[in-house]
Amino acid sequence: ICLPLVVGLWERKTATLKALLSKYLWSKNGILTEAKSKTYWDRATLYTFRGLFYAAETDTSYQYFKYYSAMRLLGEHVPYAVEAWPEGDQRHLSAESGLYCRVITEGLFGIEPMGFHSFRISPWLPKNWNEMTLSHIKAFDSDFEIHVKRFGSKEKISIRQNGKADSRKIWDRKNPILIELGTKKRL
Repeated sequence: ICLPLVVGLWERKTATLKALLSKYLWSKNGILTEAKSKTYWDRATLYTFRGLFYAAETDTSYQYFKYYSAMRLLGEHVPYAVEAWPEGDQRHLSAESGLYCRVITEGLFGIEPMGFHSFRISPWLPKNWNEMTLSHIKAFDSDFEIHVKRFGSKEKISIRQNGKADSRKIWDRKNPILIELGTKKRL
């Protein structure tokens, strides 16, 4: 039920959030496959985090994401995202580990590809953070860095390419900002 949030359909965001984090679907191990089931899937859990971040439910999502990361990746549990339990016997699949990264890039930073050299960004700083940075992003035919810093009720986004400041934008926390990266000359 989190997929509408992942693709930007937020009309029923509040009810979806309430259902996902209810006692019927949320367990100490993550999202259950259905109500009253004991099977949980990290894929569903990570898509939930990605959708909640993307839907600007940053502080709620971050609280659960931080718990999940500490418990699943740093705790006494297996040190990676798992396929499913008990049906998948906690097998490690690379898709789930890749999805963990997408929670950060697409959810928290709100990066949405728009073309070969452009993307939209809508970063959501958790309330207790003043800034966040992603370095050495290799995408859009570039190697670049995104730095987001709280700027009153807005956020300042700085993009650096090849170690040089490329663009600075002020985001009003409403509409995503289009970023167009410089391209390398091709032979």
